[in-house]
Amino acid sequence: MLVQFSFHHVSQDSQIDKAIQSHVRKLERLLSRFSPDLVRLHGLVEFTAAHQGPVCSLNLWLPTARLNFRHEGDTPLTAIQDCFKHLIEQVKKHKAFLRQEGVWRRREQKSRPASKRLRTAEAEVAEA
Repeated sequence: MLVQFSFHHVSQDSQIDKAIQSHVRKLERLLSRFSPDLVRLHGLVEFTAAHQGPVCSLNLWLPTARLNFRHEGDTPLTAIQDCFKHLIEQVKKHKAFLRQEGVWRRREQKSRPASKRLRTAEAEVAEA
């Protein structure tokens, strides 16, 4: 994965670097099936007078999609952490879409006999 981060009017410190590295490792584990040469991550952390605090934006280019997220936070570290959290959620949703989980899970429900579906529904109600 090619990773590039830019900082505009925000000081870069070791705590921010550690947070970025740990989140990048999580993304690399999630994206292990994609070719590392085709996956690019670009991050931008900036502070401008027009915003109420530091702004972090992440762009992730995959062979099958482009995922973006932008967040304004109290501190640069919280903005980066929130951005990565939402980007990881988007990656998980995209991978589920690529696996077509919605299609095969519905087929699995339809293929069960009606009596088994009824028993599982009754068991769920009893647990709640």
